[in-house]
Formats: sequence, structure tokens, C-alpha cells
Amino acid sequence: MSMPRAVRHINEVRALDVVFRHGRISRANIAKELGMVRSTASSIVASLADEGLLVEDDSQDDKSAGTGRPGTFVRINPNYGMFIGADIGVGRMNVVALDMEASVIAQSTADFSLLEAGPDLVVQKLVDVVENIRQRLGNDYRIRGLCLTAPGVIDRNGTVLRAPILGWRQEPILERLQQRLPEIPLLIAENDANAFAIAEIYQSKDERGETEIYIYLDAGVGGAIVNSGQLLRGQDGYAGELGHIILGDEGFVELATVSGSFESFIGREAVLARYRFHGGSADDIPAFMEAARRQEKSALSTLKDWSFYLGRGIATLTSIFNPTRIVLGGPVAALFDLCREETLEKVARNLLDGHPIPEIKLSSLGREGPAIGGASMLHKQMLSVDENLVFGRPKIDAGRAQ
Repeated sequence: MSMPRAVRHINEVRALDVVFRHGRISRANIAKELGMVRSTASSIVASLADEGLLVEDDSQDDKSAGTGRPGTFVRINPNYGMFIGADIGVGRMNVVALDMEASVIAQSTADFSLLEAGPDLVVQKLVDVVENIRQRLGNDYRIRGLCLTAPGVIDRNGTVLRAPILGWRQEPILERLQQRLPEIPLLIAENDANAFAIAEIYQSKDERGETEIYIYLDAGVGGAIVNSGQLLRGQDGYAGELGHIILGDEGFVELATVSGSFESFIGREAVLARYRFHGGSADDIPAFMEAARRQEKSALSTLKDWSFYLGRGIATLTSIFNPTRIVLGGPVAALFDLCREETLEKVARNLLDGHPIPEIKLSSLGREGPAIGGASMLHKQMLSVDENLVFGRPKIDAGRAQ
């Protein structure tokens, strides 16, 4: 790309980012944000409008652009594109579609039996859900990309190297999707905890810290480490497997992962197994939480054990990364509110005196968090500089692209 074209492309991306962050903004204020003269900003906005990325919003005049004739607002055209995130969980698929403004425009779930959860069945269910979303939304949106997230280790080619909970190993999941959905221009695959972290960052208004840790608690326990707004992926892209750190010789439940791992003490099956050990009986986390709220002795004993190992694990991560914030998400994370003080006390007990304790907070996202994160990754990539055009190399990896 020639230098003038490269500069213009970069400024177009900057302008899109400004409009996205503000929701609606005038050309004059876009010029102010970008440090440009109004005529240059207007030319860039006109080009983006011609491409269909921006539309005028004349519902209210802009009074903040200075003297002279008030300017009209522009906003992202929500219909320009649709981004689909599909999270493959234990027996359930959550699918979310975002529009160009990153608003949820469709949401769907599909259940499946773990005994029958072969990749072919899961991919076909996903194809059916995507087709259903298309039919519901009609021709208003063009699908710009789809991100599949799963609780496992996924390589850069979109192969699920191992997902013990699903029983998958060396599964080329993106290749299967490409065969079934060839018309979708961009397919990526991502670990569910990484996607959850992206969703939390994209949706949250909290000021970002330099280092943050995200822990996703469900049947397994996944994690993501974010440094200066970027996922820390490690040498081979597998960083953040926090659920596999070792906290003891044996956990509360025998899993298909390493014995004594973090998730064998604090994951869903670990909680329910420990509850049975103490004499309780519950088939799921909501039933267990109800027993704990009733102050049932076996439930309270289970919470005490759970908070001990959650606190020890958080302390270990704090000693290594010194994070600003640790965010807990997923269905099991709700237990934290029932034993917050006990957990914080265990964190402090497992750190050296005076070591700062990070903020520990619950995510506001529900089960759809990883799916929203997958779609958000695609949306973020749409609003990023195309490095292939500017530098002659591909865009920075938003996930793992096929």
C-alpha cells in the first residue's frame, strides 16, 4: 500500500474507533478527537459512509463543536455486519450474534448429550443455529465472521488439541466448520476463558489495570491473563491454563486432567462431590447455593473448603503476576458472594505480610459470556488496522483464524 493510502486507512480506522466509543458524534468533534482539520475529517467520514460503515443521525444537533452551524451526528451503521460467537460447553451450546455497534441482536441455546457430543454432531447443531439466526434476521445483516469457543487447548490452526470435558483430542474443528459454512469469510476458534476475558473487557466500563486475571468456573476451570489490554498467550499460545496449577496431591473429585489441580478443588463437579462427602445432596450449583443460604451444615462445610482452595489458588496467582484485578465468571463463580470474606482471608493468609491483595470481583456476564467474547473478538478485528495493507503482514491475531 502506498504511504498516502496507508495513512488514510489508519485514519479511517481511528475515526471508526472514535465513533464506536462515543456511540454518536459530529464530524467536528471527530476532527477534534483525531487532531485533524474539519475538511479532512469530513472526507474520511464521507468515505466510511459510502462504504456503508457510518450513517447520519440527525435526531439531535451537536452543540459542543464550537461556534457556527451545529453539526449533525454520525454513528456506526449497525446493519453493516453481524458477528457470531458460539460457545461449546458441557451439554450446551450458547450462540450470540452482535451487530456492528456490538449490541446483541440474537441469542440461542442448543442442548446436546455429552455421550453423543462428537464433533460432527456439535458442528451440525451449530450450522442449524446459524441458519435459524439468518432466517430470524432476514437479509438485514451480512455475517462477517464466526468464532467458536471451547473449554480446551486450541492451536493456531483451529485444532482442539485436548478438551477432556468434551472428550475431544486433536480435533480440526475449524476445518469441519469451513466445510459446512464456506460462505462465512472469517472463522476463528478460541479457548472459552480467553473469550470470556475479552467479553468482560469489551463490555465493562471499569478502568483497565496493567495486569488482570480472569478465571472462568464451570465444569472445568479456565483462565486468561491480560497484560496492557492484550491476552498473554505464551510461546505456543497455551498460556492461562490456570485450572491445571497444582494445589494438592488429590482434589475433591477425580477428573480427566492432572490430579490435585485447581479445578479438582473448585470446579462444579468438585463442589458437588465435596457436598456429597459432607452428607449433602444436590444435582447442580443452584440447588447447592439454596442449601447454603438455608445455612445447611453440609453446604456451609463445603463452602469453607471451597473458599480455602479458591483463596490459595488466587494467592498463588497473585504472587506470580501481581495483578490489579481478578475477575471471576461462569456458573460456579456465584459461590464467591456466599463466602467473600472467608476467601479474602485465605488469600491474605497465603501471601507474605504486606503483599497487596488485588481487587476480586464477580463478572456480570452469564453463561453467554464466552460466546459474547468470541463475537467481540471478530468485532474488534473489524475495527483494527489491516496490517497486511499497511505493513505487508496479516492483522494481529484476534483469535486463531482459518
